[in-house]
Amino acid sequence: MQVRSWAKCMLLALFFSFLSIFSFGDDFYHSTQLRLQELFERYKSSVVRVKATREQMVEGKTKRLLKMGSGFFVSKDGHVLTTGLLPKADRVWIEHNQEYFLVEILGSDVLCNLSLLKTVKKPENCNFISFSGNERDVLPGSFLLGLTYALEFQLGPTLGIMQSCESTFGRNLFPTKMLRTSLALGPGEVGAPVFNLNGQFVGITHAALPDLRSSFILPAKACSRIRDGLILSGNVDYGWFGITVSRKLNNQNGINIEIKSPGTNPKLQAGDILLKIGETSIFDSGDILDCTFYARPGTFVDFLVMRNGKELNIPIRVSPRPFPKSNSQTLSAIIDQNESDVSVPSALKKAGESRSNKSGNPQN
Repeated sequence: MQVRSWAKCMLLALFFSFLSIFSFGDDFYHSTQLRLQELFERYKSSVVRVKATREQMVEGKTKRLLKMGSGFFVSKDGHVLTTGLLPKADRVWIEHNQEYFLVEILGSDVLCNLSLLKTVKKPENCNFISFSGNERDVLPGSFLLGLTYALEFQLGPTLGIMQSCESTFGRNLFPTKMLRTSLALGPGEVGAPVFNLNGQFVGITHAALPDLRSSFILPAKACSRIRDGLILSGNVDYGWFGITVSRKLNNQNGINIEIKSPGTNPKLQAGDILLKIGETSIFDSGDILDCTFYARPGTFVDFLVMRNGKELNIPIRVSPRPFPKSNSQTLSAIIDQNESDVSVPSALKKAGESRSNKSGNPQN
């Protein structure tokens, strides 16, 4: 009898355990769903569809090319941040709440292929996305929410997770570390804002990897640096250390980052093992690129190196970054899902222009 009673108690305990697990699962599902809906409602008025057109001669005929993307307001004055803008566009505008608004290009960042726009007339019911409070690193496994304009569809949320932090893609070096995520992006969805479930801005959708159903996100810290530079002067002043490094196997079967050439820095020597730049520990070349990206020309940054078994702290003056004359855009050359240039049918063009007269669509 005692055995039977014990067995019944165990069965009841297991039953209530499974019941609590399923209840917790339902609660978690519903709370997450409500949170996503809440964030969408909070930020949807901050996001815009960006369109740009350019006339081009194709086989002796003039055709108007159209490029669409996403963007978002970054100030109360109507500044819009976007990426992958159509080069040499003769008409650029945004769509917000089914209205058209003419914009001007205040500046573009060659290194990361970002552009800052400003509306000639600001929409009435719009909000902007704050970059404050986003200094923390995004950890792998974190849920991410993107608000994007795909093709000609309405604004919609897309959900993914943070997968890894990357400095390269194939043989291409990123200008700074990128977030690789499971957000699957299609045409028009590059340039959209991404948030964590705390509602903090995480970064901007920057490049898509359709074969992997994945994407790269330019982090919020980088967006803030670019936005500030473009608002103040129309360009971003990047720093440059001028050193070259190599990877060397050490006695502990680890990797040392060794200075191969100190460039114009006389206090550094070839063979110095680079340990830290500022507060950042150096484990690979991506860490150096990241430090270079945020360094300000004319300032001093401390290099901690190991030389002949001794640690030395050496202040290095940051130089202006030299850009190649070709202005090659390494990151944007990966995959630009906004790059869907099409010829606009004449009937559709006329219809759009007649509508623009009513809603403030930009005119030539």
